[in-house]
Amino acid sequence: MKISHELPLSLMKFAYKWNDYDYCLPHLIDQYSEYKEFFEYSREHGRFIIMDNGLFEGVNHTTEDLINKIELIQPDVFVVPDAWNDANTTLVNAKSWIINYKEGLPTRTNLMAVCQGKDMTELITTYQTLVDLGYTHIAFNHSSIAYQQEYSGMDSLKAAMYGRMEFIRKLVAGGSIRKDVYHHLLGCSLPQEFMSYSDWGFIKSVDTSNPILVGAEGEKYTNSGMTWKPKEKLEHYFEMDLDSKLEDIIFNVNKFRSFIKG
Repeated sequence: MKISHELPLSLMKFAYKWNDYDYCLPHLIDQYSEYKEFFEYSREHGRFIIMDNGLFEGVNHTTEDLINKIELIQPDVFVVPDAWNDANTTLVNAKSWIINYKEGLPTRTNLMAVCQGKDMTELITTYQTLVDLGYTHIAFNHSSIAYQQEYSGMDSLKAAMYGRMEFIRKLVAGGSIRKDVYHHLLGCSLPQEFMSYSDWGFIKSVDTSNPILVGAEGEKYTNSGMTWKPKEKLEHYFEMDLDSKLEDIIFNVNKFRSFIKG
């Protein structure tokens, strides 16, 4: 499984050492010239790039803006706009992008859609519909109301972790999972989740800033993972000088990779 950790500006110098590919947050391209130049350099040097749509960061991009960013960076994969827990809106967007915009995008850029839904049945149906629409790249988000319902009464972070694992398990058990589809794990609730996927070769990549943000708080992963996660997102730390936290961050980056290797 390929790993990418979204990094604050002060740590982007470690990107090629820590990350197997680069994960682009498009709203940061306009805000930081260093960020834009990093991804232009990555493209020039043949790095694999996945570009996000801004949902998790709460950024509402226009379609025109997203297309402009895609044309600039030419990612290998672009995550089409989805809607939290809303299967219908997510599928409408997925169909619109594959019909109306795919042909005009750079030839190297594949469209990736995200499974969304209010319960496990909706999530599974969304997955199956995305395959029927012709999507060859599909992502599983880390936070869904369906996960919380499946594990009601459990701590919300653990419910999110076990919920995504159960969703994927149901796809496998039901014979729905497509081994020829590129599957991606969006984000992380608790890092120990990734110990469970070492034998599931159909999951190709993951992106998460969790090891970085936990380290930025001066904490290290335990051998069994974590029971909490930082409340702040990447942008809270984006302009901070984190050199004093580098030991903890490097420890977490290495420990996360060990979790994935199993």
